[in-house]
Amino acid sequence: MKPTQRLISTLAVVATLGVGLTACGPEDDPYGDGAGSGSGGSSASAQPSKKPAPSDKATDRADGPGDCGTPPKLPAGHKMVEPAVPPSKGSLSAKDAKPVCTPNDWIYHGQGKAKYYLFAQDVKAELSTGPGRTKSVPVGQLWVHAGDCMTNPGAVKAPYTCSGNIYDITLDSEGQINSIKEIWHP
Repeated sequence: MKPTQRLISTLAVVATLGVGLTACGPEDDPYGDGAGSGSGGSSASAQPSKKPAPSDKATDRADGPGDCGTPPKLPAGHKMVEPAVPPSKGSLSAKDAKPVCTPNDWIYHGQGKAKYYLFAQDVKAELSTGPGRTKSVPVGQLWVHAGDCMTNPGAVKAPYTCSGNIYDITLDSEGQINSIKEIWHP
């Protein structure tokens, strides 16, 4: 009789533990406060300022499957773009990139119709060398890098990588790109 009681007790403990382990994700959080979910940010994503309240969670989740909190806000004058075709000397055809909530964090993706941009005479260009790190390069090197990432990623050599094909740009008063920085993302 004792072995039967031990077996029943063991099964009861395992069943109780199993029930506790099945409801451990933020999507199963009955209170919707996202406690325990982290933000693994990168320069392509922004640190959320707060977790969504139950009332605004549906709005934030409409952009994707994750639980990211408040969408990132870019500094005034900045916009994220994703090249639609490899840049050519002096121009860039790119889609506006919008933040999309993923299971890990906000990640930018190009959306809509591509826009045509010209580069200003003196362009500040930066390529990503890892999380939060960039290196200033001649704009022509950035064009080659962006094209290689789109057509031949194996041609890209360290310290650079193809990390999402998203660029932070600013425009001068004539609407020309006067700064362009590759955004790193794993």
